[in-house]
Amino acid sequence: MTDFCREATLTKMGESGEMFEKKQSYCAGCSEAELKLFEPAIKKLISLANEEILPRFLAGTEVFDKKDHTPVTAADRGAEKVMREWIEAHFPTHGIFGEEFGIKEASGDSFPRYRWILDPIDGTRAFIHNAFHFGTLIAVERDDGNGFQPMLGVISHPHVGVWLIGDGERAILHGPDSKVRQVHCKETKNLADATLVVTSHWTTPEQKGGKEMQSLIDEVKLYRTWGDCFGYFSVATGGADIMIDPDLNYWDVAALVPVIEGSGARLVSMKGGNPLKDLSAVATNEYLLPEVLRKLAN
Repeated sequence: MTDFCREATLTKMGESGEMFEKKQSYCAGCSEAELKLFEPAIKKLISLANEEILPRFLAGTEVFDKKDHTPVTAADRGAEKVMREWIEAHFPTHGIFGEEFGIKEASGDSFPRYRWILDPIDGTRAFIHNAFHFGTLIAVERDDGNGFQPMLGVISHPHVGVWLIGDGERAILHGPDSKVRQVHCKETKNLADATLVVTSHWTTPEQKGGKEMQSLIDEVKLYRTWGDCFGYFSVATGGADIMIDPDLNYWDVAALVPVIEGSGARLVSMKGGNPLKDLSAVATNEYLLPEVLRKLAN
C-alpha cells in the first residue's frame, strides 16, 4: 500500500459527455509499516471510546450546550478524554486535534510527524435522541513537511459493534462477529436510480443550502435524512449513492477522506474542491459526481 494516495489530476468523461478534471486523492499515503503500527492502536481507541459511550446510550444522559450552541454530553467528553490519554501515553510526540478538548501540537522538528483527529461522537443530536446514526470518527494524519493530511480514517458505530477503516486504497469492514471484508461503493450511473442521504433537510436552520439542493432531491430515486457519519458509512459500504454535508468542521472530515476514497468513491467539497479546506462534503461515485456538482452549482 506504500504511496497509494498520491494526488493526481486526470481528465474524465462525464455522463453528459462533458470533460471534467478529477482530483484523485486528498490522502497522504500509508506504508505497510505505518498500517501495522497504527491499526492495533485504532482498535484500542475504539474499545476505550465504546466503554465511555455505550453505558450512556439510551440512558437519559444529561445534555449541555457548548459556546457554539451545539449539544455535548459526558459520553462525548469521556470518550475523547480516554482516547487522548492513551495516545499521549503511547505516542507522546504525536499531535492531537479533538472536537471537545482542542489541539495538542506535535513535537519535534524532524519529519514525518503524526497527528490524531478525534470526533468522539459524530451525531450527538442523534445520540441524545436515542437514534442509531451516531458514531466515532478517528483519523491519523502525517506531515511530511507540507502540512498534515489524513492517511488512515475510521468510522465506528459502537451500538452495533462495527467499524470501517480506510487507507485511501481500500476500505475494510470489521463486524461484531470478527468477520472482516473489503467493501466498495455502488456504481450507480444515473441520478434517477440513486439514493441521496443528508443529515437534515436543507430548509432547516442547522443546514446551509438553497434550492439547488431541492433540484437534486427531485431527481433521485430515494431521499432520506440518514446522516452524520452513518451517511458516509452507507456510501462506502454500497448502501446509499450520495451523501452531502454543506457545513462541517475539520474533525468531521479528516477520517472520512481515506474511508470514502478507499471504497472507490469520491469525497470533494460542495464546490468540487478539497473538503479539508472548504469544509463541506459530497461523497458519491465517479459516475454521479459531475451531475451532482452541476446541480449544486445551479
